[in-house]
Amino acid sequence: MKKVWIGASLLLAVVTAREGLAAEVTLYTGIQQPGGLSVNNLPIDTKLGGVFGARFAAGRTLGFEQTFGLSLKFLESEQRAFNTQSNLVLTVPTGRVAPYATVGAGLITTFGTSLFSLSDFGTKFTVNYGGGVKLRKLAGPMGLRFDVRGYSVPAVFDQTLTFVEGSVGLMFSW
Repeated sequence: MKKVWIGASLLLAVVTAREGLAAEVTLYTGIQQPGGLSVNNLPIDTKLGGVFGARFAAGRTLGFEQTFGLSLKFLESEQRAFNTQSNLVLTVPTGRVAPYATVGAGLITTFGTSLFSLSDFGTKFTVNYGGGVKLRKLAGPMGLRFDVRGYSVPAVFDQTLTFVEGSVGLMFSW
């Protein structure tokens, strides 16, 4: 598995260098809708929550992106989550309006304000997939980005936690 990641990283570096370095930074905010989850056969009343963070990307058509996000209300009102994801991004090179698809993996860690939070599951591996549209350089280097992603977090209380995240962001491109 380590060889696969090293090979993919080298391929990405070569493709990015060949295309010329194109970089983007996006500051985003959005909402997360978790799927159902239960602890000891008791359902957790999951809530719609907010998220904010930053995405750092390089590459034009095939690129790499690193995301850092913080959810102040994750699953329930007293639960927080920090999420970091590494993604491959495939962008259709159509100019200012650029649709894209993405897939990646990362980590999510939860922590609550209560010692007895039922949905605090620690740090887990995640897989994500999604896409959206980039509106590049609408005013100088500034643009907008709209994104929808699905997340899958295996082994959360012997279940797979899924959630959907929709976001909008202020994007800076160069």
